[in-house]
Order: sequence, then C-alpha cells, then structure tokens
Amino acid sequence: MIQTPESLIVEDAVLTYGKGEFATPALRGVSLTAKPGEVLLIRGPSGSGKTTLLQLMGAMKEPDKGKVSICGTPTTGLSQKRLRAMRLNRIGFVFQFFNLLSSLRAWENIAAPLDIIGMDRGAAEKRAKALLAEFGLADRADHFPKQLSGGQRQRLAVARAIAHDPPVILADEPTAALDTENGQAVAQILRDLAVKEGRIVVLVSHDHRLEPMVDREITIEDGRVVEERGPARPKSNALRSTLSALIEARRAASGDGRGGSGARQEGPRISSLS
Repeated sequence: MIQTPESLIVEDAVLTYGKGEFATPALRGVSLTAKPGEVLLIRGPSGSGKTTLLQLMGAMKEPDKGKVSICGTPTTGLSQKRLRAMRLNRIGFVFQFFNLLSSLRAWENIAAPLDIIGMDRGAAEKRAKALLAEFGLADRADHFPKQLSGGQRQRLAVARAIAHDPPVILADEPTAALDTENGQAVAQILRDLAVKEGRIVVLVSHDHRLEPMVDREITIEDGRVVEERGPARPKSNALRSTLSALIEARRAASGDGRGGSGARQEGPRISSLS
C-alpha cells in the first residue's frame, strides 16, 4: 500500500485570470482536503472553477492568494524545477481524451514517463507490461492507441498515470467519453487505487455514474464551494461486486492477476523536492 501520511490541502485559494477591467475571478477562497484512501468528486457547471482547482491541486498553477499543500509540501513559492519534480514524483494525471502518444505502442506509452524520471529502459518495459497485465491489456502491449477501443485507451491512460507510483491521482472527466460498461470499469479501477492502495484520488466530472464510487462530493459554483457531502446515494455492494468481478475477469483473461502480494517496482525519484 502507498504510504501517504499527508493529505492534499487547498486553503483559501484565490485565483484571477487577467487584470483590471479584464479580470475574471476563477476561484474565490476555495478550501478543501483530499485524504489518502478516499475518492473525492468535484462537480459544478461549466466555468465554475473546477478545472482551475484541479490545476492548483496538480501543481500546474499557483494561487494568487491562499495555500496548496501536496502530501506535506507547500507549492507556494517553489521554483518551476521543483514544481515539475513534484508533478513527476507525486501526481498522476488522467484526462478525458486519454492524451496518449499515437506513435508509441501501448507499453511504450507507459514507459515514456518512466524514462523521464530516469528508470532503466528494461525495468520501465517490465513495469509497463506488468501494469498492462493488471489492467487486462497484456495482449494489447504492442498495439498503437488507434488500434484500441475507448475503454482500453482509458485503462491504458490510468496505467500510465500510476506507472511512477504517485500518491495522488487527479482525473479530469475520466469516464465522459466512455460507454456505461467501460465507464464503470474505469471508475472501479480508480476507486481501487484509493481504497486498496491508499492513494488520494480526485475526480472532476459531470458523470452521475461515478457517484456510487465516491466517498465525498464537493460542488463548486462561481469559484466557491457551495456544498460538501457524502455519497449522493448509498454505495451498492452488488454494484461493487459486479464491477470487481468484471475487472478480475479481464485480468484473469490476460494470464495475470493483480500481481500476488502487490510488490511494487519503483523507479528513481527526481531529487529536487528534498
């Protein structure tokens, strides 16, 4: 299990785009905490500030006022080099439209970020193929993204996001481009990353199918948190069992499981955070 003693904390964050008469407030004093082992869902209408908030939580932007702390490290005032190191070491990103490299095979898409952090090429390939097996894609290792279905591409994108073993997973509309079956399968994978592996998982989504899978839900409107609550409906044990069975069946079909004892292969870490 990932050891993540610290939460992801946003405190009184304010961010405005533009200046003077062209100033557009994006966040107006947002505070929240995302904890290890839970799935947090952030929702709100278009233009409410959801994406900007996710960018703050992913160390891609800094607030004009307020603080962001990622697993015990404040982001305010860090150099671009240290922010980049934080993103590489501590955060995995999942996007609505996958953002896979079309010229690389499936395993190479996973191995590419491992090359960036300095993992040996052979070890990176081994790690990539182990993740493909875990996510039921072992027989697609040498396929290019265009040869994969939407559900397969998103599972590949999630595998890439966790390849470097980050404690934080940030997902922007991870199921919006998927049908019901594949959307539920990806949602279950994301939940397992939190519950079974102790990661912090934050989802930004309009997809109501995700609600049974989350622990808390925060609604943002006009740059402010207007509501925070637990699951919108009771979690269904039957639904959980069905989705878990679906994932396990796909993994079994690949000739692998979840990896037995769950021994992890960690690559070198970028050291400029220390």
